[in-house]
Amino acid sequence: MLNIKLKEARKAAGLTQNEVATALGFGQSFLSKLERGDKRPNVELLSKMAALYGVTESSLIGTVETNQPIQQSLINDDFVPAGLRELSQDKALVVALAISSEEWRTLLTLNVSGVSKSGYIQLLTTIRGVSKQ
Repeated sequence: MLNIKLKEARKAAGLTQNEVATALGFGQSFLSKLERGDKRPNVELLSKMAALYGVTESSLIGTVETNQPIQQSLINDDFVPAGLRELSQDKALVVALAISSEEWRTLLTLNVSGVSKSGYIQLLTTIRGVSKQ
């Protein structure tokens, strides 16, 4: 999902992988891994890529299937971290927490590994606390 958006945005901007890699200061092979979904960009890199491509970060992290809720797309995406995918599969908890599409997207952009379902709930609580300030 994110990897597809990254590749589409790069091509729409008329840039090659080498041009993007040079502009952003990393190797072409790293960009290739991002576009295949083998790696995920952190928030800072996502912001730089969006600026280079002339798009918003939101357009890059949006779902490919616009009629499919983001929660459902997380369930079906093998590159989503296991803890986040597990949270998205817990329908009762998702309803109880009333997780918005924006919150799903925020959780998805966090570059963390090894976080459990309960860890993502803690992150969600923290995000909600910070955003209310």
